[in-house]
Amino acid sequence: RIFIVAFLDPGMCDRFTFPEPIRRTKKLNDVLYRAQKHDPIYYLDQSNISKALIAKFSADKFALCQYRDSNKSYSMHRVCPTLVASMGDHLERIPVIRDDYGIRRITPYECLALQGFPTEFRFPNISVSSAYTQCGNSVVVPVIRRIAENIRAVIHR
Repeated sequence: RIFIVAFLDPGMCDRFTFPEPIRRTKKLNDVLYRAQKHDPIYYLDQSNISKALIAKFSADKFALCQYRDSNKSYSMHRVCPTLVASMGDHLERIPVIRDDYGIRRITPYECLALQGFPTEFRFPNISVSSAYTQCGNSVVVPVIRRIAENIRAVIHR
């Protein structure tokens, strides 16, 4: 994502600074619910899972995996790759993990957790595909909060 901050007053532009990077304190397993059995719609049919994917998960069962190169290969991640709006239309773009019950797509609520949404956030009555689209269109909430705090500091100075 690219964040652009602008003010009408050039002096305010000079006073604004983007927040300093902060060290990550959460790991994937802090927000992915691997011990919980999820709805069967999230699990991949074992007969359709590529041997390459199973081999990668055997090597690193705590990683998150995502299709790359037009579905020809998977890449493994220890951090979440970019969640894209097209996840709602193309299920193969949803990252997958291995949990205690099989290999599955991460759920929309796990997507929200990875984006920094509070756990009490709930979608309105929408389809799962629409929920994935909204997750991919979102931004990381803590990043936006920190940028907004710096904007507020400039405006109220």
